[in-house]
Amino acid sequence: MKNTVFFVLIFLFFLTNINAQDNDKKKEKDKIEFSGYGTGGYTFYNKNILNGYNQEAFYEGKVQLDIEFNKRIEGQLDFRGNSLDNAVKLKEFSIKLKISDKFRLQFGNIKKPFGYEYLISDEDLISINRSYLQEAVAELGYGGRSLSLMAFYKYNDKEPEFPFSYNFSVFKDNSLFAGAVARIKYHIGNYGIGATYEYENKGGENKISANGFGLHGFYESHDLNAMTEIFYVQDPFESIRQRLMDKDETIYGFGAKIFTSFFFDYDYDFMKGLEPFLLSTFYISNTTISGNNVIQFVTGINYYLHKDVRLRLNGDLRLTKNQFNKEHTTNDSRVILELQMRY
Repeated sequence: MKNTVFFVLIFLFFLTNINAQDNDKKKEKDKIEFSGYGTGGYTFYNKNILNGYNQEAFYEGKVQLDIEFNKRIEGQLDFRGNSLDNAVKLKEFSIKLKISDKFRLQFGNIKKPFGYEYLISDEDLISINRSYLQEAVAELGYGGRSLSLMAFYKYNDKEPEFPFSYNFSVFKDNSLFAGAVARIKYHIGNYGIGATYEYENKGGENKISANGFGLHGFYESHDLNAMTEIFYVQDPFESIRQRLMDKDETIYGFGAKIFTSFFFDYDYDFMKGLEPFLLSTFYISNTTISGNNVIQFVTGINYYLHKDVRLRLNGDLRLTKNQFNKEHTTNDSRVILELQMRY
C-alpha cells in the first residue's frame, strides 16, 4: 500500500517519544537521541513520455537513532522509507568506538569515504540530490555503502594544533567486491584541501583490480560554501568487457566539479534565510572516447521558513553526448520542487 511508509514512520515517531520518556528514567544507562527528516515534492523531467512519466510525485522519510552506551561506545540505526519502495528499510547499522581523541573506529554498513560530497548526510545537502558526477562514480564502486571497518577523525577547530581529518576504511560487500579507501584532509581555518584513494578487487570468474583517485579543495563558513573536486577512476565493469574482447582493459573515467552557495540571514516569522547555489560538473566515462561525456549545471535556492523547514527549488540541466551524436541532448534534465522538514 502506498501509505505503508507513512504509517510505519508515524509509528516510529510515537515509539521515539515513548522511548524518550523511558530514557529519562534510565539516564544512568543508555542515552538515545532521535533525528531524521521528512520530505515530499515533485520532479518534472525532460524526456519523451513514451519512455515513462515526465513528472513524478515523491515523498521520503528517515528516522535515525543515535545510542550512547558510554563516553567511548556509540551505536546508530538509520531507517528509511520512500514512495518508490513503499517500505521502510534499515539503511545503516554501525558501532563507533572512541579509542582516543584522535583515533576512532566505526564498524557497520557505512559509507565508503570516497568523495567530499558523499560524506554529507542527505538532509544536510544544499542541493536536493547529489551531483551526477558523484552518483556516476558511486555506481562503479567509488562510494555507496558496504560492510566496513573504518578508522577516522573529524577536524575540530577548537584543536588547531592537529589540522587534519582522515578516514581509512576496508570493506567487503555482498558481491565479489572488496577493497580499501584512504582519505585525508588538511584544514587551514575555513579553507582546506584533501585527497582520496580507493582500491577495489573483484573476484570470481572474471577477476579484476581497479583504482580510483580524487582531489578536492573547499571553503566552509556560515555565509559561504565553495568546493571543487576532480576524480580519475577506473571502470571495473567496462574494463572486464574490454578484456573479453582482447582490448586494453584499463578504462578510466575523468570528472570535475565546482560548487558555490551563499546564505542570507533573515528574521521574519516565515522567513529565516535564503540560500542560492550553483553546481557544475563534467564527466567522461571513458577517457579514450572524448565524445562520450555528460555536462551538468544545477542552480537552485533554499527558502528557510525555519532553520529545519525549507522549501527547495532546483533546476538540473544535463547535456549528454556520445560518440555517435554530433550535439549534446538535454534528455533527463529536470526541475525539482521539494518541502523538507528536519528534526
